[in-house]
Amino acid sequence: MSGEANGLTIDLDATLDRGHVGEVGVPAGPELLAFTNAVELGGDIDGTRAAVAGVIGEEATIEAAAIVAIFNGLVRVADGTGIQLDAGVFAASIDERQRLGIDAYAGAANSLGVAATSDEPDARTVVDLFR
Repeated sequence: MSGEANGLTIDLDATLDRGHVGEVGVPAGPELLAFTNAVELGGDIDGTRAAVAGVIGEEATIEAAAIVAIFNGLVRVADGTGIQLDAGVFAASIDERQRLGIDAYAGAANSLGVAATSDEPDARTVVDLFR
């Protein structure tokens, strides 16, 4: 699957493959992905950070590190508080959750019992919820 953003074609399947470190269509993508994987999975954080800085500069590297940290914080807060998907997002994300294996995560148990209601948005996919 691929998507387009700002004139770039992004390989979405490759971006979701935690073992993939290579071109996906994002500028500095391989370096950013290697850095993110090093932070998330353990690895050469200093080396991958230096590689990112060599491509996008020190200031942008700091912003990238902040985004990784923010994402981790938000996910931990959501998991820790047991935030549920609302019925509309739950119903619209069935295919994506199945394809990505998200329902296998322990935190998914907080939303698996959510039933679709009549007030769910008119959306066939998660992307449609934000249009």
